[in-house]
Amino acid sequence: MAQISIVIPVYRVEKTFLKKCIESLLNQTLKDLEVIIVDDGTTDECKEFCRAFAERDHRILYLVQPNSGVSVARNNGIAHASAPLITFVDADDWVEPQMCEILVREFENQEEIQICVFAAYLDGQKGEKKNPFWNCQRKIFTGKEKEQLQLQSIYRKAAQFIPEFATFGTTWCKCYRRQWLIQSKLQYEPELRRGQDTIFNLHAFENAEQILYINEYLYHYRLNDASAVHRYTDGVIVYLNRILKHILNFIRTYEKPDYFYQAYYSKCASLLVTAMENDCFHEDNPKTRKEKRQDLKKMISDEIYVDAFAKIDMNRVPFQTKVFWTLIRIKAVRSLFIVNRLYKMLKK
Repeated sequence: MAQISIVIPVYRVEKTFLKKCIESLLNQTLKDLEVIIVDDGTTDECKEFCRAFAERDHRILYLVQPNSGVSVARNNGIAHASAPLITFVDADDWVEPQMCEILVREFENQEEIQICVFAAYLDGQKGEKKNPFWNCQRKIFTGKEKEQLQLQSIYRKAAQFIPEFATFGTTWCKCYRRQWLIQSKLQYEPELRRGQDTIFNLHAFENAEQILYINEYLYHYRLNDASAVHRYTDGVIVYLNRILKHILNFIRTYEKPDYFYQAYYSKCASLLVTAMENDCFHEDNPKTRKEKRQDLKKMISDEIYVDAFAKIDMNRVPFQTKVFWTLIRIKAVRSLFIVNRLYKMLKK
């Protein structure tokens, strides 16, 4: 019987990346595992590639669904998993050969934990970087300490420790007790095409009694400039607003203190800037200058952001960020375009 299930949602991914991902799981030092590939409406060529892998190794379960998004794909994986532990791997990433063995051992040695979080390597064109999630070798988070994980997930700089890149909110670098997930009725929000991992983990951290962090670098996250985070996306603000709605609902449902609201307001500002970069400011945006200015004005006039910028505490915000956020608050549309171009020139 499998000791751990690994869910891989597959949609748009290069075959060489997917091959490396699957092989890194099949070549684990722990052999009693289950790999669940969830095909979220890929091309016929990718389907044949996945089927071929499944036919070669009985440990692979290959599921096919109509294109419904990564949230539905992960929920599908949870529903079909059979092992007592479950973890998630993105289709273009890969893992260290001892990952599963270490995770199984940690859960066996720590029977009270529901979640284990581990560290990651970030792999890009400029080489490999380490991304620890906390500044210690190992730590069990319980009670009020769990708030630090949630604050970091909402807004990276709101926690006592600030990772360089990824936060506790990621789907990857986590392992869960599967039965506990089911009993807690934890699922990914189907309406979220972005930020679904943050919302899932906010509720997971809230429901868990003990969360173990180990500073073991077991995961390789592939930095990809062509990912959805960097692509031109017309109307991306709609998807980002949904994330904010769920974060605010979480804060209100669990009656979180004021500093959670400050983290939320900062997240509003951060996502708004992301929307500007993915839409209005993006070099692939085909619209006229006038249309771009109109879109930007509509974005920053949304009640969500007007309220956030009226309440946000800018005392600890870096000067460059403070300038940009102030221009948003006073709705200085033309100045925002000018400052954005200036910032891009300085980065070159």
